[in-house]
Amino acid sequence: MSKTFQITSKSQEDTQNIARKIASSFHPGDLIILDGELGAGKTHFVKGFTEADNSQDLVTSPTFSIANFYRTAEFDILHIDLYRISTISEFKDLGLTDYFDQSIVLIEWGLKFADYFDDYVLISFESKGDNERLITFAGNNEKIDEIKNKLC
Repeated sequence: MSKTFQITSKSQEDTQNIARKIASSFHPGDLIILDGELGAGKTHFVKGFTEADNSQDLVTSPTFSIANFYRTAEFDILHIDLYRISTISEFKDLGLTDYFDQSIVLIEWGLKFADYFDDYVLISFESKGDNERLITFAGNNEKIDEIKNKLC
């Protein structure tokens, strides 16, 4: 059974702070799927997440590059955007799964291939106005409880 909870972000900075608070819950081999419409806050979340892990790399949306790596002292954060990828075979051909065990992986638009992944945390962003976002966390593992304890 999937566990879920929701939290409201009032601004881009708030979204980044939420990500900073939970980043330490994730380790290489963990996968996060980020879902939401264009401009919903997915990349801002990744910015906060990488800052919490002390990456000095500039975070940008990988819509055209498909994937960006952000270095930390101990591991890489792999940021993937599957918006322009249509099939699971296209995704597999990218060879990015070779890096999953050694990186924390955040995938924008990854919900369309969710059945391909064994275990992940789903973070969905829903716009509730100019700056306000309803952020829903869902997953089938104890990580959801850990995240909730850090945020609530």
